[in-house]
Amino acid sequence: MSIVSEDALKESIAGAPHLPGIYTFVDDSGKILYIGKAKDIRKRLGGHLSTAGDLRHQVLIEKAVSVEWTITNTEVEALILESEMIRLKKPPLNVRMRDSGRYPYIEITTDEEYPRLQITRERENPGGRARFGPYPAMRDLRRLLDILIEAFPLRRCTGTNPPKQKRPCLMGQLGRCPAPCTEETDTLEYENNLNGILTTLNGNWAWAIEKIEKSMKESAEELDFEEAQRLRDLMKRLENFGWPAPESDAGSLSRDVFAVRENWGIIMRIRLGRISSLLRTPFNSKWKYADIPERLSVLIRSAYSDTGDIPKEILTPSIPDHAEMLENWLSTKKEGSVKIRIPEKGALKELLELAERNLSHFLASLAWKRSGQSKENIDAALEALADIFHLSEPPHRIIGLDASNIFDSWSVVALVSFLDGRRDRSGYRKFSIPDAISGNDPAMIASALRRYISHLDLETEIPDIILIDGGVTQLRAAVEAVGENWAADNNVKIVSIAKKEELLIEGITERRIELPMDSLPICLLRSIRDEAHRFVLHFHRQRRSTSELRSIIDEIPGIGKATRIRLLSHFGSAKKVAAASAEEIMEVPGIGRGRAEQIVRYLEIRCQDT
Repeated sequence: MSIVSEDALKESIAGAPHLPGIYTFVDDSGKILYIGKAKDIRKRLGGHLSTAGDLRHQVLIEKAVSVEWTITNTEVEALILESEMIRLKKPPLNVRMRDSGRYPYIEITTDEEYPRLQITRERENPGGRARFGPYPAMRDLRRLLDILIEAFPLRRCTGTNPPKQKRPCLMGQLGRCPAPCTEETDTLEYENNLNGILTTLNGNWAWAIEKIEKSMKESAEELDFEEAQRLRDLMKRLENFGWPAPESDAGSLSRDVFAVRENWGIIMRIRLGRISSLLRTPFNSKWKYADIPERLSVLIRSAYSDTGDIPKEILTPSIPDHAEMLENWLSTKKEGSVKIRIPEKGALKELLELAERNLSHFLASLAWKRSGQSKENIDAALEALADIFHLSEPPHRIIGLDASNIFDSWSVVALVSFLDGRRDRSGYRKFSIPDAISGNDPAMIASALRRYISHLDLETEIPDIILIDGGVTQLRAAVEAVGENWAADNNVKIVSIAKKEELLIEGITERRIELPMDSLPICLLRSIRDEAHRFVLHFHRQRRSTSELRSIIDEIPGIGKATRIRLLSHFGSAKKVAAASAEEIMEVPGIGRGRAEQIVRYLEIRCQDT
């Protein structure tokens, strides 16, 4: 229908139905300006004309020359259709998320006879396969995939259906695959494993823990202690996936936390009382200051449009637009009750504040990276630090330390160095930590500092500020390791920065210093802390992957200790063994072609798993 004036528009709207559906405003060139949904199309369109609205609404009424609508059976159908139409048509006056590269999802090929797990970034899903995510960190995604496939084995081969054969593949022989390629496949067991993965990914991690624990106890009762230990370690890996939420939220209820600020939104997923993922995503609209309820509604719809990982509870800072409709839609998708809550106090309010604080820190860091690292801003930050810590001149060298470990294993500390506010990679250091203090972060930091100071050239390398990632406990350990007299004689300031409040605590006096989150000195110190965190995680992964690879070498079936020693002696490291071809492995005394090819196949499969 064509409408050339507001009066004609009113006349046309009078013919709209009192039914649920979507409507579109179109300009004189036929371009869709805005897509909306409504429980009652006629009432909603009338509301567009009767209220002045914001600038966006005024532009809409000024440019629109026609309006069309599509009727749906229910409000939920209207919600789904609106989201899909906005994604396809990208109308300029709709608030929507920016499509800045696809995060990976876990996909279960439920359209195959024997479904398998795989990673996908594809938006289209013609087969209607079950998807869960997205996961902003590929490493975390692979860790979770490894845990799931070990707890509930499915086939690992590619292709729609595995070809039938007499003997199972190598992974089947090792008991790591149910081997549907053979005649002896237990179809019921395969379905149970599939349902176990679906149940876990649907948010019921507590059920998975109980299932693994039950199997562990059964193995112990049958005196299969090796299997019981494997299941115990597997249970710990799932329990410790992600990082701890505040202690006040240690329950097993799955929940997601949403917040928006400026042109960004954040989604914090909580599973088993731990933060399993943290996703920050930008809005793709110049209307970044559209009201919070509208942006929350868009963010929630975007988060769950392609995934089955829907929690029982969603926390938001205010009531999103169409909250009841969103609850109905999510409950239908989950096949269970989903509630949207606005916490006002207690543990849930603390979770919401954590998400909002994380988003604020991210935006401040983003601003610092975009424009804050100019020489003028760095100089101003250093001048401010000199004033704050009573230094005679701006700090020349600042070092930052952070520690990392998993299950008190592979414990490491990393040190980064900044000269005049910029990275000095020649001053970076790595410290492997003795088992005796593994897992004790303060003791680990103290050990690393003692070793660092013992090798300092006191005339040229002495730092002006030592920055510790942590609170007062880590700070006290650092002060004790350095020594009060040494710090005073050399005018070295020892400072900790706590992640929760970004509060600075200064050395011996433990003076608390609270600075504005977007101030230049806090942005500089936070960038040093973040670089230390990045560097220590990189070092930790190197240590862990080397250890895991050596463990994989030990697990190669069909070879003994003497052969493993010859392999490692010949190639020099487990990493070089894994990268070797069958011909190169055949150069090791006592290994023929058949055994060499078996070693290569095994290492290819196991290295993919890790």
